[in-house]
Amino acid sequence: MNHFNPQPEIAPKVLATDLDGTFIPLPRSAANTTSLRIISEHHLTDTFRLIFATGRHFESVLDAISEYNLPTPEWIICDVGSAIYKRHGDQFTHYTPYETHLLERSGQVNREEIEALLSQLAGLELQSADHQQRFKISYQCAPELTDSFSQEIRKVLSAHSLPYDCLESIDPFENRGLIDILPAKVSKAYALIWLATHADFKPDEVIYSGDSGNDLAALICGFRAIIVGNASNALKAQVSDALSKRGLSDRLHIAAGEATSGVLEGCQKFGLLS
Repeated sequence: MNHFNPQPEIAPKVLATDLDGTFIPLPRSAANTTSLRIISEHHLTDTFRLIFATGRHFESVLDAISEYNLPTPEWIICDVGSAIYKRHGDQFTHYTPYETHLLERSGQVNREEIEALLSQLAGLELQSADHQQRFKISYQCAPELTDSFSQEIRKVLSAHSLPYDCLESIDPFENRGLIDILPAKVSKAYALIWLATHADFKPDEVIYSGDSGNDLAALICGFRAIIVGNASNALKAQVSDALSKRGLSDRLHIAAGEATSGVLEGCQKFGLLS
């Protein structure tokens, strides 16, 4: 799937955002709570369209909307880009065209085959059943072993010619490494760009906000990008360097505000919100 060519003259109309550590207010942050209220009020007036792009599974996204009083998005990209849901009134339905697309892309490989091959890696543990999906196999490990396990997994997948790859990140709240195995090249960025070619908005109308490693592809692919203030300095430097090399530094805002406040700050910088 080809990336788009950024067109600065096209105004942003869509906010696509990660949830945990980004759009969801941090605990006991009055500033984040106020920022969420401001964003929600703008969304109610149809100022912009909202997409959640998260590693959470679908039911967990619905729980977050209720628990944190989040605005209801038009689309949900969940399970790190391996599933898309569309809103119809007060309900969401699984977007089957994307599921069909991933079935073709994955070569209809049985996930149990991959689990069996990786069972040899001591210290790599499957996450709970609610984190497993048809096109996503999720593992956890000690945070310091995340990179080495990712390298080993890629070697195993390549040796068996399996059309899958993995994405790794660190859960800062539980201090554990997270590794998601997905059809090759599938990510939040992949799902969002694919959706923009099948829904009624353009990639150049999208602002993406995130805070962690599984947001990297979406932050550097060419969307207007917001990195919230609580993201690591390593991620900020990596994204800044990648966009600078492509002459796209003007499409990045590294926010001073943390989490929700950083999202609001970036949306104001890019002109999505006043």
